Amino acid sequence: MNEGRAVRRGNRNPEGTRREILQAALEILSRDGPEGLNVTEVARRAGINRGTAYQHFPTREALLHATAEWVAERMVETFYGQADPLLAGDPLTLPERAQERLSRFAMENPELARAWLFDLLTTKGQVKDPFWTRFVEELREFARAGYSRPGLDVEVYAFISLVSSFLWPAWVEAHADDEEERRALHRRFVAESMRIALFGTLAPEPNRTLREKYAPAGEAPAEEKAVTKEGGGG
Repeated sequence: MNEGRAVRRGNRNPEGTRREILQAALEILSRDGPEGLNVTEVARRAGINRGTAYQHFPTREALLHATAEWVAERMVETFYGQADPLLAGDPLTLPERAQERLSRFAMENPELARAWLFDLLTTKGQVKDPFWTRFVEELREFARAGYSRPGLDVEVYAFISLVSSFLWPAWVEAHADDEEERRALHRRFVAESMRIALFGTLAPEPNRTLREKYAPAGEAPAEEKAVTKEGGGG
């Protein structure tokens, strides 16, 4: 258990101190949720004098608001910073690349993902978080490009995708004994997520190659079975 960093002296870099406070707040938020967040505990964890912490964030509400904004900014920067645009590259592999990117991000950034989820689930009214907004818009582009079945509820699908991807690392942490098992559980999650999407959400025709790849062993996609049956045999 991390009991907090040793209190350091001086305050020569206010911006650096603010980042340390917000990083400590992110760690507490990901572990305990918003109820566990207070300026005194964050100062202790960051190794910052409590008075200095209060200079940056005079109230718990100010700290909560700043932490939520910082987490959202980090989400956008980390998830999209090094990633190619979703619709770039080979269109036949687009859904698989998108799921792999989301799952890998969740596995590599579990604290950030959990902190973002806590904030999303306690938000009242319309969600204006920049990461959520961008993710939903990206899915809308995906649907407009013809990759989804007609009538896809983009916001619901975005919620299901993010929550399942961001919670799976907690399951992995509890059940994997080593890195090899972590990788195996990651592959299982991607594969099952792809099957659910390909045979429920995604349009069949533009995703035919992936549907063949992820079809259960020994089974052809439903459309192909129908064609085979209609074609008859002798």
